[in-house]
Amino acid sequence: MDELDETQLKNHVDSLKQQLQYNRDKTSVSLPELTKWIEEKMNEDPFLNPDILKDNPWVESSKCVII
Repeated sequence: MDELDETQLKNHVDSLKQQLQYNRDKTSVSLPELTKWIEEKMNEDPFLNPDILKDNPWVESSKCVII
């Protein structure tokens, strides 16, 4: 590390202490859960399901025209 003053070092140590307290999950556990959640929500995603996109009143019906 570059030269740090006492305040910066204390802040850095405090940050590291907070990170140690954070509960972390193993990737082998969290990735299957995330994949399952994504697959469950795919039907609700308007970008993946064009029928839902049609029901959105905020979607512009006209296409962009280049002059």
